[in-house]
Amino acid sequence: MAHKMRYIVQRGCSYYYNRRVPDRVADAFGAKVVRVNFGRDPSRAANLGEALSTKLDEVWAADRVMPVDVARLVQSFERLSLDLLTCADDYLSGKNIAEQPVRLAVGALVEVAGNRAIETYQRVDARQVVAYLLEKGNKTATVRRRIQSLHAVLEYGFLEQDLEKRNPFARLTIKGENSDTKKRGVFTDAQLAELYGTCLASERDTRLILPILGETGARLAEVVGLRWSDVNQQEGVVSFVPHELRRLKTRGSERSVPLVGAAKSAIDLLSKMKPDDEFIFSRWVKPSGVVATHASNTLNKYIRSRYGDLTCHCFRHTLRDRLRNSGCSPELVDQIGGWTSRLGVGAGYGHGYNLDRQREALEQVVIRL
Repeated sequence: MAHKMRYIVQRGCSYYYNRRVPDRVADAFGAKVVRVNFGRDPSRAANLGEALSTKLDEVWAADRVMPVDVARLVQSFERLSLDLLTCADDYLSGKNIAEQPVRLAVGALVEVAGNRAIETYQRVDARQVVAYLLEKGNKTATVRRRIQSLHAVLEYGFLEQDLEKRNPFARLTIKGENSDTKKRGVFTDAQLAELYGTCLASERDTRLILPILGETGARLAEVVGLRWSDVNQQEGVVSFVPHELRRLKTRGSERSVPLVGAAKSAIDLLSKMKPDDEFIFSRWVKPSGVVATHASNTLNKYIRSRYGDLTCHCFRHTLRDRLRNSGCSPELVDQIGGWTSRLGVGAGYGHGYNLDRQREALEQVVIRL
């Protein structure tokens, strides 16, 4: 690589900038040769060499040439190091996405290789993260998501710092990927009717989350983070919008969904229980954010005690099946659930289906108690 860098020679393991000062400016500049040790990193040497050459050309082309402190000049070219945690903070500050997956991924890399300057991470670190996550019992699909998050964070940092470096998390192989995939179960209509009836009869605020999940297809964090200002009881509509304590998973997740059947009944009950709170499920909202994982643990324990391996997220899969089997168009199904459409660019044009059409689709599959 050294022979491609102007004015740079390699001596042993180190790279040196070695450039003769033009005779016409040597006396004014105060030196006949510029020599600087750039260390052992060829990428760093190339960047510093290019910057120094450009600056010296400017200095020597000036009408009045003056001496320059070359060491201080080189120091000024040094890029401020961006560590992983800072890079992750910067990345998330400009993205309207859920923070937890990124934080978990970054935490795994810090656990394995420490919090370092982003350009110092190597392929071996990436492979160690994969091994670490698998040893912790994560499914290969989860490991893939963590790797994708780390790839995105480092790619952002490399771009911001103008680093021409191959991303160590690119094209990683995960042994046995997808071989451990287990198709998520779905509720039967009879199970939904029984569960909704029990939850509504209990009038326990946390259990009332379940009918809302089941009849809107929303993600648990979306429901747990609802404010009363997000609900129009008169129109029977709930809006899933981001706020400072709960972001949404994707941009397409921001949407309004009609409340039908048990979901509307649950909201009506909740409005009588906590009419003065800002958040509908205030016990699961802390100053640091919505603790959806805690709510998930509580609710999943309750569901499994009655229906085996089914979980809160199964409601989302179940509603998709219910709508699909009713003949609902895939585009409308995606809009109701806030799923990313697989129907191409055209699916994103316009404002989508109106609330009346969404309500009609949901009423077709509503669970009768």
